[in-house]
Amino acid sequence: MTGPPPVETGNERIPLWMVAFGATVLLLGVVSLGVNLEGTNPDLVGAGPSGPPPSGPPPSGAPPSEGPADAVALIQGSQCQACHGVDLSGQGIFPSLHGIAAGPQSDNLQQLGADFPDTWPNLWIDGSVPEVAGLDRGGMPVFGGPGGTLTPDEIATIVEYLLTLE
Repeated sequence: MTGPPPVETGNERIPLWMVAFGATVLLLGVVSLGVNLEGTNPDLVGAGPSGPPPSGPPPSGAPPSEGPADAVALIQGSQCQACHGVDLSGQGIFPSLHGIAAGPQSDNLQQLGADFPDTWPNLWIDGSVPEVAGLDRGGMPVFGGPGGTLTPDEIATIVEYLLTLE
């Protein structure tokens, strides 16, 4: 009777794909750790604050979970953070919403701001009004008007909050 064949042991090399895969996983872990050195995670979209939000203007760079409750709920419900960033300081091609009290920052809004210095943010967010017809909205959705998701009062609530962001 013969036994099983001997198990071959030797100096087989680890396949190159395994080395590359392991290095990639390690690199992703290091990058993930490095990106989150503050130890905080962004709010989940649609997740509300755990307690009542403090009133008054938020500190600069704070996510909109620290402003007036109505404005925060409207900002989160309208998905403003998806384009403008968690703290509304802008990301990619989408501009920061901080500092708009001084007037529009984007070139496509300069004339609108000059023509309507007190109401340009409301008109821009609404998007359905003749004052913004023909302007390059750069992907900005229409939130007002018949097909919009916000009423003029809700837009005014959001704008009032945005004007407090420095």
